[in-house]
Amino acid sequence: MRIRRGFTLIEVSIGVIISAIILVGLMNLFSSGMKGSTKGLAHQANMESASILMSQIEYDLLRATEIIEPAEDKKSNNASWRFYYAASAVITGKGDPVTVQYTNHGDGVTRYVDMGDGKTQSTVLAKGQKVDMSFAHFTVNNALKKYADKKLIQKKHAIWVELTVSSKYGKKIGKDDKEHEPFTLKKLIVIRSQM
Repeated sequence: MRIRRGFTLIEVSIGVIISAIILVGLMNLFSSGMKGSTKGLAHQANMESASILMSQIEYDLLRATEIIEPAEDKKSNNASWRFYYAASAVITGKGDPVTVQYTNHGDGVTRYVDMGDGKTQSTVLAKGQKVDMSFAHFTVNNALKKYADKKLIQKKHAIWVELTVSSKYGKKIGKDDKEHEPFTLKKLIVIRSQM
């Protein structure tokens, strides 16, 4: 007669412990992969939003004919200027400049365009993201020293733009400040038109 032997309680316990250790290791690996993926997606979204916002600001500033805010040699978190826009000449029948304003409201940046005659449009850029922006207005002289005593000095206006876009998700991903994956862009934009 043969005696059938099963697993002892110690053998079953060791098997369960080994299985648990393997499962914990796999879960940690999966969890860290998900954290990395979420951080990567957040960084990419912030990078794209910052690039789009900076491109729009640069496009508008290169056509500026009058800087309203910030004042010369001042710094501000919001900005406003005027430029001539082909569509405004068609709408108003007289080529008046339009006013564009960038306002940070905590949930993206709103670009207001006053077309004149009570017509305005607004666009929210970097919607759903935290944006910190700064505009510094200053002037530079574009002349050689030998012409300095003559009235040939041309004063150019420039705006130093700094903006940081970060995610606003509430779940903490990392151990430090980088869970929001901030992306910063800085650019000096020299106004082309005569002011």
